[in-house]
Amino acid sequence: MMSDTTLPVTLHHRAPHARPRGIRFPTRLVFTKPLVPLAAIFTATLVAVVSVARAQQPPQKPAQGKPATAPAQGQGKQDLIPAPGSLTFNTVITKLKAGKQVFSNTITEPNLEAAKKACEGQDFIWIEMQHSTLTWRETQNLIEVIAAAGCIPFVRVPLANVGDIQKATDAGALGIVIPMVSTVEEARNAVMFSKFPIGNRESPNTKPWGHRSAGNNRATAIWGRGYPSNANNNIFILIQIENPAGVGMIDTILDEVEGIDGVMVASHDFGIQAGDRDGSPTYNAREEIVRKSVLAHGKVLAGPSSWQKRPGYMLFQGRRSATTTGYEAR
Repeated sequence: MMSDTTLPVTLHHRAPHARPRGIRFPTRLVFTKPLVPLAAIFTATLVAVVSVARAQQPPQKPAQGKPATAPAQGQGKQDLIPAPGSLTFNTVITKLKAGKQVFSNTITEPNLEAAKKACEGQDFIWIEMQHSTLTWRETQNLIEVIAAAGCIPFVRVPLANVGDIQKATDAGALGIVIPMVSTVEEARNAVMFSKFPIGNRESPNTKPWGHRSAGNNRATAIWGRGYPSNANNNIFILIQIENPAGVGMIDTILDEVEGIDGVMVASHDFGIQAGDRDGSPTYNAREEIVRKSVLAHGKVLAGPSSWQKRPGYMLFQGRRSATTTGYEAR
């Protein structure tokens, strides 16, 4: 890399003939013989004619829809990268925009054959890293198998930190699930670490822009060469509200944090964190607060698949056939 400091350069010249100091050469010389050969006169005239002809030609415009810049050195033509926001490969987003409910299976083990089978009839797979001992290498392999089976991989990370979210997105996850959210900072970190920054001022990534670092990853190999410029509009950010503190902050979180796509009422912890259960007046009152806030902000409302007939719920942890939240209502 060149330094910003300009280095001194020594130029070597052939020594001129010595001339006496103080002698000035005249600005006009009189010769008795012509100095310019006929061939040189002809060449100069031809160059002048060509220059005038070129100057009279209108400038060429680039072909419509093609970049105006010249191809990079060593390339016959430019590789066309899909424009930001032009591709949707997260079919969960497509289905939700079409008004369809989406369901899932949850995986806690690294069995790849089981993961492939779990994709049958499901819209996405919930890879559980909060309550499992899965390694990131195992999760990466699961994501590849799930994507190849035509399902969308979601990862519930342990915390809203850059290390966990960066690994999940680089491995190819198109859904990032953040547990136990109760502060604006946690929700903002979910977006900041999942989304790429502006990228290119001439063709910026889809907003909101985050602080995700660009580097070697499996995601591009899985989702195609349009992934880097379209990751921001394909990664679904789902935060979970699980305790009374999160309930009290839900309006503030959704008011202040751009980029949250969905909010899940995490039904089991939602009860045990407060000491009640689904169906009790206090539980139902908190659920109503979250539900109304999420829908009023235009976000996707998520819950256990046993709530699929409750108004407003669209995204579910669990299969369509589930009928229980895992504990008795009271």
